[in-house]
Amino acid sequence: MACHLFQGIKHSTMSHNEAWNFIRLGTSLERADKTTRILDVKYFILLPSVSDVGTPYDDIQWSAVLKSVSAFEMYRKCYGRILPERVVEFLLLDGEFPRAVRFCIGLADNSLHAITGTRLGAFSCSTEQRLGLLRSELDYAHVDPILQAGLHEFFDGLQARMNTVDEFIRGDFFAQKIAQGAGMA
Repeated sequence: MACHLFQGIKHSTMSHNEAWNFIRLGTSLERADKTTRILDVKYFILLPSVSDVGTPYDDIQWSAVLKSVSAFEMYRKCYGRILPERVVEFLLLDGEFPRAVRFCIGLADNSLHAITGTRLGAFSCSTEQRLGLLRSELDYAHVDPILQAGLHEFFDGLQARMNTVDEFIRGDFFAQKIAQGAGMA
């Protein structure tokens, strides 16, 4: 509840300037990363046995996953019955739900472009290029090929690319640049 309160206060009382966009950028990337980790853990660790798939026990765990990211009600409105592949699709690829990975990456990309002033679809720095590639991958993804190729492997790659975006943010915006010719006598 305190996080929701902070987000509401930040959104309604802070100027929507560069600082606000950096907060939104970081929040969005963090949320996307944590959602992938929650899904990854559930998909491969929480279920004690393959024989439990599709049982009430499985449904309870998937409901808990949805509730843990405040997605239970919206998922039920969109899909009704809880099905693991639909939960993954909703939390990974939904473009309208604020806790979905795709939505978060899109919001992060919008925030980054607001910071740099570069129009969407173009890039002026390495961070925009990397984040734009990640956004387009998710915009055109479908859940079935992801599940067939391996969800864990997909999440590992996605998390690695998000970490790369973090490194580029640090390099493009926060690392001190050494002036050319500085230190040369």
